[in-house]
Amino acid sequence: MFDTSQDILYLVLSLSILWFTVFLCWLLYQAARVLKNANEIIENITQKLELIADAVEFMRAKMDKVTNHMGIVSKVATGFVDKFVLGKLSEKLEEKISKMPTKANKARAKKKK
Repeated sequence: MFDTSQDILYLVLSLSILWFTVFLCWLLYQAARVLKNANEIIENITQKLELIADAVEFMRAKMDKVTNHMGIVSKVATGFVDKFVLGKLSEKLEEKISKMPTKANKARAKKKK
């Protein structure tokens, strides 16, 4: 079967090349699996980021609406405060000022006597 040592060398070389080819195929398969898993992870992260972006946009829209409504509520509240609270305070202040003796009031009082 093996006449020379060169035949044995060729047999060993062919088996080595066969094992090297099997190893390269296995390595390529593992690399493909890693890339597939990485792609799935990236797609998952992209989906989660899109959900977060949608949630932030939704909250932003709600906050804009609330801000617009708060502006209206603030104007109404300011109107009420001006009308009722400040109006009553200014009336009380005017009453106190009119009751306080001033030079003009003292002069009027002297003229009446």
